[in-house]
Amino acid sequence: MAWAIFAERFHYDRRPRQAIAFVVEASPDPQNRPRDLVNAAVAAGKARETKPPGRRPKTTETKSNGRQ
Repeated sequence: MAWAIFAERFHYDRRPRQAIAFVVEASPDPQNRPRDLVNAAVAAGKARETKPPGRRPKTTETKSNGRQ
């Protein structure tokens, strides 16, 4: 899997290797997609590969018994 930001809608078809096709909508947010799809989108100029987004910080919520 790979992360990419898609600037335009992208259609990708794995046939005849597999009977699977993808349609990826454009978004300013990074999307996690199969590596071969991201490579094809980057080669077509429809996306740019990016690093995975960082993890969200953990929240410290106080439980009803006062412990964290």
